[in-house]
Amino acid sequence: MDQLFPVIFVIAMIAFILIRQIKHITGNLEIQNDANYFDKYSKFSVTIQNHIRAIKLDIDSTKKIENPRYILLENINEEESIELLSDYLRKLVFFETLLAKKKTASEIESELFSILSQVDTFIKERCLDGELLANELRENLLEEYEG
Repeated sequence: MDQLFPVIFVIAMIAFILIRQIKHITGNLEIQNDANYFDKYSKFSVTIQNHIRAIKLDIDSTKKIENPRYILLENINEEESIELLSDYLRKLVFFETLLAKKKTASEIESELFSILSQVDTFIKERCLDGELLANELRENLLEEYEG
């Protein structure tokens, strides 16, 4: 019995150390995964912003763009449309800030999906050939997200 106590004590110490090391390692993995998803969504946000800027440039009549892809329907207010696109851009800029790091991946995905849905609806309702252009944009964004 006297020999059993030191063996149990050593085993308990080893188990304790292993548990602490495992918690430490898995904690580091979570931090790395958080950084990875933040970088991924930040880059994707920039990609979406670039597409929205292109739409905004095309529909702005003060800019003389040859062969614009996105043309507003005749009964749509241009200033209001440009302001909506600017609002989307402001929301997307958030994903490049440190504040976005406080959100989980699912929260960021949800907010990005909401903005993308609004942009999709914007194009469908306000642009000539909106359905076709929205589908093209969706496909381009999907390729860039997966690539």
